[in-house]
Amino acid sequence: MNIKQLKYFCKVVEVGSVSMAASELSLAAPAVSMQISSLEKELDGILFDRSSRPMGLTKLGEFVYQRAPEIIYNLDKLERDAHFYINSKSTALSICFVRSLMFNIIPETIKHHLESNNHLEVTLKEVLTEYQHELLLEQSIDIGFSRLMQRDKNFINELNYELILVDPLIAAIPRNHYLSRKKFITLRDFCNSPFIIYPSDPKSEYSKFIFSKFEEYGIKPAISHRVVEIHTALALVGAGLGVTLVGGSTIKNNRQDVVFLPIEDFNCLSYIYALYNPRNSNPNLVPFINSMKTITSQ
Repeated sequence: MNIKQLKYFCKVVEVGSVSMAASELSLAAPAVSMQISSLEKELDGILFDRSSRPMGLTKLGEFVYQRAPEIIYNLDKLERDAHFYINSKSTALSICFVRSLMFNIIPETIKHHLESNNHLEVTLKEVLTEYQHELLLEQSIDIGFSRLMQRDKNFINELNYELILVDPLIAAIPRNHYLSRKKFITLRDFCNSPFIIYPSDPKSEYSKFIFSKFEEYGIKPAISHRVVEIHTALALVGAGLGVTLVGGSTIKNNRQDVVFLPIEDFNCLSYIYALYNPRNSNPNLVPFINSMKTITSQ
C-alpha cells in the first residue's frame, strides 16, 4: 500500500467515479483504475461495488475510507515539516502569556496564523509577566505576551518589546448586581462593593499598580478575596461575591453571569506587549507577532 493508491482511492470516493477522479487528477482513467486494483489486491478485498452507479463502497471500502484521509494528511504534513527542517526553518514556536490573553487574543491569533502556517507546532505556557523575562533570556520560550501597566517603562534592555494593544481596564460586576442596569458607573460606585484582586503573587506589579491608582483617586476598596487567576476572580464575581477589574479585550466570549461596564471617572490603561530575545533566530517569531497585530487591529 502506498500514498498514491490512497489518494486516488479517496478522490474516486469524493467525486463518485474513476473517470471524474482521473479528470481532476489530470490522469488517464486506466492509470487510476490500475492503482485502485493494486490496492484491492494488496488488501485482498474489494473496495467498490462496481455494479452501482455511482459506485458505492463495500464494507472494506468504508473501513479504509474512514482512516485514509487522516493518513494522507499526516504524511503530507510530515513531508512539509521535513522540507522546513532541511531548509533550517523551525516548525515549532513556544509562547508564554498572561492568563487574561487566553480569553480571546491568543486563541484567535493561533487560529489566524495556522491558516497559512499549518506546518507550525505551537507550545503554550501560562506565565505571569514578572516571570517571563528569565525564560526569554535563556531562550527556553520564543515569545512572551505580557500585560504592563505603564507604557515604555521598566523594560529589560536585553529584550525587544513590541506594543500590541492598549487595553483599558473596565469593571466586572455580578449580573444580578444593582449596578448592572447602568450603562456606566463611577469609581465610588464600583468601590462600594467588595473588591476581588488578582494575581495573588508577591512579584505582581499589576495588583500594586491598581492599589496605587485607587490611592490617586482617594479611594480605598474593601478587599474580599485575593486570588491567583483572573478566571477564579471572574468566577467569584459571577457568584456575587464581589467586583474586579479586567482588560477590555477579555469581554468577548466571556462569562454570562458577569456584566462588564466602563468606569466613567477612572482612566486606567494597560498595555499588551510582545517580548522576545533579539538573539532568537526562530523564523516563526516575527510572523506570529504580526498575526497578533492583525487580529487586535480588527
